[in-house]
Amino acid sequence: MIYSDEFVSALKRQDFAAIRQVPKSDLHNHFVLGGSREYIFEKTGVHIPGLEETLGSMQEMHDWCRLHVDGPLAKSGAPAPPARPRFDSSHLHRILLEAAFYQAKEDGVTLLEVGEDVWANREYYDGDVSWLIDTFYEVRDRIAPGVELRLQIGISRHCPISLLEKWLEPFWGRREFYSIDLSGDESAQPIENFVPIYRKARERFAM
Repeated sequence: MIYSDEFVSALKRQDFAAIRQVPKSDLHNHFVLGGSREYIFEKTGVHIPGLEETLGSMQEMHDWCRLHVDGPLAKSGAPAPPARPRFDSSHLHRILLEAAFYQAKEDGVTLLEVGEDVWANREYYDGDVSWLIDTFYEVRDRIAPGVELRLQIGISRHCPISLLEKWLEPFWGRREFYSIDLSGDESAQPIENFVPIYRKARERFAM
């Protein structure tokens, strides 16, 4: 309880330095949007502004990301996940991951649950899940070695189920993964469509 008391007290005082000193968990981090903007600027020269307004929908969030994160070449109104023209290479994608671990360390996070969308495996790791896993642990060990890492499998609601099932194949049975994140617009397709995927996950990870 001592950490909880310290954290609550720091929140009430709006003492951000004290908040960062309290060990904490981040159990749902999308590393592309959870990283240090200062780190990204230092490594790439790309300035991502802070979010200053309240967003009213997932589409507004996607449009904001396309304007400020993806860059001017990204298409407004296109379905998520978008291509990220500013960071569309394995090297630049890794910098975004580094920024997430850097921010976690700065914020006093001791347990970080973070992962990749399944489509990113083919885009940035040549479809090699072992390379993906090794990348996450290498970056963690180099930037935030004191952080416990829990890997997450991301699947996007707008993607056709047949494609998700194809992209998921290399992930099944890999014990390094802790959870599955179903993300995106909840109205993209009925939740029932994803039942076979979760049933297969239960079978494969119970093996």
